[in-house]
Amino acid sequence: MEAFHNNTTGSSTHPTAMPNHSMEIVEAVKIVSFWLIITVGVIGNSLVIVVVKMFRSMRTTTNYLLVNVAAADIATLFFTAILFLITTRYSAAHSGVFASFVCKFFFTNSIAIITLLVTALTLTILAFERYQALVKPFSVTGRLTIDRIAYVITGIWMVAVALVIPLLSTFHWDPKDYLCSLGDEEYEMMVYIDCLVVILTLVPFSLIAFFYSQIVYGMYFKKTVCGSKGERCDTREETREKRKLVTLLILLTVAFFVAFIPYGVLLILKVSKVNHSFLYLQTGSKYLTLMNCSINPFIYAFQSSDYRLAFKVILKKMLGRDTTEERSELLERRTRTSVGRVANTV
Repeated sequence: MEAFHNNTTGSSTHPTAMPNHSMEIVEAVKIVSFWLIITVGVIGNSLVIVVVKMFRSMRTTTNYLLVNVAAADIATLFFTAILFLITTRYSAAHSGVFASFVCKFFFTNSIAIITLLVTALTLTILAFERYQALVKPFSVTGRLTIDRIAYVITGIWMVAVALVIPLLSTFHWDPKDYLCSLGDEEYEMMVYIDCLVVILTLVPFSLIAFFYSQIVYGMYFKKTVCGSKGERCDTREETREKRKLVTLLILLTVAFFVAFIPYGVLLILKVSKVNHSFLYLQTGSKYLTLMNCSINPFIYAFQSSDYRLAFKVILKKMLGRDTTEERSELLERRTRTSVGRVANTV
């Protein structure tokens, strides 16, 4: 079987002839863009983790799940960078333990698939958590609490790793052909990849669509969310913050699925040995996946006043400037919007 090369490498060449100078410019732009996205993504997602660690008022179940998404994004970016360095420095891995390790954990995209599964599962849990908190505020069944959140996050990672074990156990390094080989299990792997893509897309998307449609229906049409029939909302500020939170989570979900669908299609085509039209899809899925891992902190800052203020505090502190005003405003906002609140919100 053809080497299961990672979607994050930029070593492919266009079949159409192109002047050497133009090709060099294109490759330079790709490399600069690649490292810029990696750097911005790692810094941005690290800020999300620091915010929740630094401010006690930000330690809610929703924010802990967002931290899990940030951690998964950092892992994706980090291992993508490692793979890029491996594939640009070595045309083929040497035989032995190192080659087998690189084959199983990098060339097969197994690490990226684990982190993508973590993100998909976390977004599904987030949608369920918001559904329980806003649509069924008085229901205790299934309600996430701070005490339970660590177990939930651990379970998410364990499930993600378990789902990728067949990929790790099947591929092996073929020193003769210098590629990751499936041996005689190509059909089984094709079925497995198809099922994995379904688990990563159709199942989470269906559940998330149901949960958020119920929330939106209750908020804007039935008026049972933050209304007289449902959860008590004391202020317009609280109602506005809840709506902004739902919008934020929907944006995160849409961004993830838009970025992942091309990647899922690429996985299916590769394992099915459909070799044509790979270049544009491979390049597009690579940058879409990286952009998705890097854009989430900007969505938080754009949609959440609390995150925006917290980012401002951290940046001003790094510059040695006074942050008393921002800290006071953040504390005041959290105190004001927490009055009468039954569900945890950002």
